[in-house]
Formats: sequence, C-alpha cells, structure tokens
Amino acid sequence: MIAVIADDFTGAAEIGGVGVRYGLRVLIETVVNGVYDVDLLVIATDTRSMGAVEASSHVTTIMMQLMKLNPEFIYKKIDSVLRGHVAEELEAMMLQMGRKKALVVAPNPLVGRKIEDGTYFVDGVPLDQTFFTGDPDFPVRSARVMEIIQSNTFPVYSLDLLNDIPSTGIFMANVINHGELKKWAEKIDNEVIVAGGSGFFDAILETKFQFSISANQPEFSFGENSLFIFGSLFPKSQSLLKKFDNKNMLRSNMPESIYYSNELAEALVEEWAIEVADKLQEGFSVMVTIDYPPSGEEGLSCRIRECIGQLVARIADRFELTDLFIEGGATTSMVLKYLEITKLEPFYEADFGVIQMRPEGFPGLCITTKPGSYQWPENLEF
Repeated sequence: MIAVIADDFTGAAEIGGVGVRYGLRVLIETVVNGVYDVDLLVIATDTRSMGAVEASSHVTTIMMQLMKLNPEFIYKKIDSVLRGHVAEELEAMMLQMGRKKALVVAPNPLVGRKIEDGTYFVDGVPLDQTFFTGDPDFPVRSARVMEIIQSNTFPVYSLDLLNDIPSTGIFMANVINHGELKKWAEKIDNEVIVAGGSGFFDAILETKFQFSISANQPEFSFGENSLFIFGSLFPKSQSLLKKFDNKNMLRSNMPESIYYSNELAEALVEEWAIEVADKLQEGFSVMVTIDYPPSGEEGLSCRIRECIGQLVARIADRFELTDLFIEGGATTSMVLKYLEITKLEPFYEADFGVIQMRPEGFPGLCITTKPGSYQWPENLEF
C-alpha cells in the first residue's frame, strides 16, 4: 500500500484522482482507521487551516498511525505553490521516521508552474506577482523558494538535477519541464522523505512503481439538481460564470448580513439554507458564491468556511443532494465536517484536479472537488 498525507482536502482528492487514473483502489480518509484493503490510502489532514505547531503535532500523530500499517511508500502532498506549513510538517515526518533528508518537487510544468534557479514562476510570472499575493491565509511575499521555505531544524537548499544531494537538509527541486519530474523521481531512495504536488506523484507512480494508465474510465456526468459551492476567493473566468447563466441555474450570493456580521450568524445561515433548499426542490441547480471586496476582518476566511459548512448541512437536512461541487480545500474540509463525512472513494478524474468521489454514508451523493487556485475546465458543460 502507498500512503499519502495531504495538507488539504482538494490536494488529497487530486492525489486520489491520479491513483484512479492508474487503476488503483483508492480511499481518502480524514483519520487513520486501521487495516485497509486498498492500493492507495490518502489522509486529508486539513493542516493548512491549522497553526504551525498544531499542524506539526497532527502530522506526527498521523505518521505514528501510518507507520503501524507498514506502507510500502509514504508521500507528503503539499501545495504546489508552497503555501501552508511545509517546513514544519516535513520536519515532523523526518523526525518521526529518523531521516535527515527531504526532497520537495512542488511545481507541475504541465499547468505552467515551474521553479528555475530557485525562483517560482506561474505561467512565466514570478510567484510574488500573481494573484497568490492576495491569499487570505498565506499571502505570497517572495518568489524565491528559499525565502518561502525556512526551517529551524534542517538546512534548506535549492537544487538542480545535476547537483549532488547533501547528507542532510530539505531540498527544493528546480523543475522547468515535465521530463524533469521523472528524473527527480529516479533519484528517490529509502533515505529521503518525498514531498510535492500531484504532478510529481504521477511521475513517481509511473517511474518508481511502473504503473500504466488504466483504460477503464467512466463518463463524466452531472445531476439535474446540483449544488455548487464556490468557497474560494480566487478569481473566476467570465466564460465560466456565463455557463451558469441559464434558466436551470440560479446564483445565490452570501447575504451581506452574514458576510459583514463579524460573527457566526446561525439564524441568518438558517434563512439562507431554507432559500437555497427551496430552489433545489423547485428543480433548479444553485451556485453559492461569496462575491464581496476583500475585508480586513481578522479570521474572516475561517468564519466564512464555518458558515458554508453549516449552510450545506442545513440544506442536506431539507433536500436529498445527488451532486455537490465544492471549490477550495479548506471549504471542502469544513463541509465534510458538518456532513460528518470522513471516508470517500474517488472514482473519476474529470480533469486536472477535478475529482469525483462517493462518500460513505451518503449512497446517492457524488461529491466533486477542485483546488481553489485551479480554473474549472472550460470544456466542461454544466
């Protein structure tokens, strides 16, 4: 069994989608529950929503539980643009496994993300000049990977493929094309902790494990009464939004009274849930958005996620959802928390990062997720 620790849910789903692509039996869990009869176990920790100390402690606990299962290989899924508590979580894994080296291959050149000479670029633009500077939880202030990733325990290096790997440290790999992902995968040995994005995990499955792409792929489909949760604040393309502008789709923006309340307004969320559930009952699909200018409220993103989690749970009490689409890893984790879902089976990778899953306890429900920083594919018809 291959085990993966992911710091947010859509990252976990991405990894699950890669496994499905190779025909593996995949399970995503939010906790470690014991013996597993699967090829790929992905633990979605939601540590990106925690403080650094809590995240480190949680990863340590997960590692202790996973090591009892004796997996063949453990991979650390991180954010592809290095947001979150990357160093702290790697340190926890290294200390728990008694290893002094960690290889981090974060970017995926196939989606325009590269690291060249220690500088991160997104579609040719330095990372600190992209919309990631406005991330509400981890605003990017530098494109230099050694300024983004700093460790109090291990030295941090920026390395090319031709560089010798030091005996100890966290090694940030330079990657400028897809072929280099496979070459970095060939460098993996039993002495190094391995971390990165879904692109590098894909390269590892192909190179280290020599899996082949599965020919058995189901068709992508949508339900007639779907609920879309656009929880991410990343900008949406206008062509995408136009797809929702039809007679069967309604947009429900978070009421101002909730967004500007500075507290969790449960009665107002209840009113909003009744409104959305009524529209679903009438045969519409509903797109939930949070379309407001940035606010300086401390803890706003956390409060908004709590509101969305409550909203979906209250809707589910009134309407039997068949298709739930969620954008953003932290939002997804909060929704799953309120729905009391801890186990999901990915079954289809609709597009890069767009994954469909069946949750345990909701036999008629399909949950589709994608990271907030990815665009919904333009060729998908809703």
